[in-house]
Amino acid sequence: MARILFAHNYHLPLDAREAKAGKPYPPLGTLVSAAKAEAAGHDLAVYDPMFASRVETFGDALDGHRPEKVAILADPHAVAQKMCLTSMRDAAFAMIRLAKARGASVLVAGPDTSDRPELYRGAGADVVVVGEHDAPVAEWAAGAPLAGILPRRPVMTDLSTLPFPAWDRVDMPAYAARWRAKHGAWEMNVSTARGCPYRCNWCAKPTWGRTYHMRPAEHVAAEVRALVGRYGVDRIWFTDDIFAIKPAWLTSYRRCVSDSPVPYRCLTRVDLVRDAAYVADLAASGCREVWMGVESGAQHVLDAMDKDCTVDEMRRASGLLRDHGIRRGFFLQLGYPGETYADVLATLRLIRELQPDELGITVSYPLPGTPFHDRVKERLKATNWASAMDNEVLFEADYPQAFYDAARELLRAEHALIRFEPELSRHGARRAAGALYHASRWPFHRAKLAITARQPS
Repeated sequence: MARILFAHNYHLPLDAREAKAGKPYPPLGTLVSAAKAEAAGHDLAVYDPMFASRVETFGDALDGHRPEKVAILADPHAVAQKMCLTSMRDAAFAMIRLAKARGASVLVAGPDTSDRPELYRGAGADVVVVGEHDAPVAEWAAGAPLAGILPRRPVMTDLSTLPFPAWDRVDMPAYAARWRAKHGAWEMNVSTARGCPYRCNWCAKPTWGRTYHMRPAEHVAAEVRALVGRYGVDRIWFTDDIFAIKPAWLTSYRRCVSDSPVPYRCLTRVDLVRDAAYVADLAASGCREVWMGVESGAQHVLDAMDKDCTVDEMRRASGLLRDHGIRRGFFLQLGYPGETYADVLATLRLIRELQPDELGITVSYPLPGTPFHDRVKERLKATNWASAMDNEVLFEADYPQAFYDAARELLRAEHALIRFEPELSRHGARRAAGALYHASRWPFHRAKLAITARQPS
């Protein structure tokens, strides 16, 4: 059997914003492939550069394991990898060079690889996978003569055959320590499904397209129990683009964990949160926080995005979640073509009305392969961010950068004001100080938004 080194290219220290957030997750896609190779009898090792500050340390792993083959698999479940950051692309290229210098055959896969396979082939990779990597990696590991850029294949439909990730191949205590030091609890990532069938035109789907397949609820429940039992994990982050699209699956999962539900966070759509029974299943199965792509308070902006949902559905979903004690996180997106100054104010009013518990704010990001990218490609100033969520507008937008900076800070200030609750603790004191700071800046940001709205872009 082959001697293989599995790796990924995400280096948290190279992504300043995510490093500050302090929420690292092990690379699911890499570890599932490693688990498959282990079951097949290959002599393997896993290099996890999550906390490595220098790409060159990959050379030490290569020298230690002396692999014949190296698989650099960017995790298709990870948001930061799906953003195709240039810092991580450069890291992958450096890792390819280090492996090739030692005579290893190199296979690469991941969201950015699927978008720009020619770049990775040009960087020296022997095999470049477009789309889902499970089958090609298994064949390549077993000795199949794969070479060059592989065409996209049909995706897996039976996810019940997937093994648990090879968690023991990474430094789990290091992840636990980072989480608990920053947040007081350790959150681990679990995937219940692959793909997303919805058509939001800014959302890239380089790995699974608009397909959608789910793991059996009992398999997911067993994985969650294993994480808690083996490692003492405190809570779960379900990484799915959209969690529990099928209500029957959620009911089944609730039954599987009814004896001891583990707290979790997840992503969903406002039009899925449409009745009390569904939200009751969320709460009873352990859901403590739901994030939804609200994007804008202006219906015409949602329609331009092909969101296929309404502002009224946002109101209904927010109310149902609040009534069942589930925290609500709203993703907001600024700068979509056609969004106006008045639309930003509509979003501000919606936040004031619904009072979400958390906000995530970014600007519209034109990922290759999306209809949105095609729409603005003649106005692109750059194709990818260097690091995550830096909110730089990558195309010639309708307003100057200063307008979107002011809009973001105004929304943050509004949220800090409406969510402030006194708390007698050190953490509460920090929150109070932050709220007071934002409150003092609200008039400044509001005035700056109005001023920059009148400036030419």
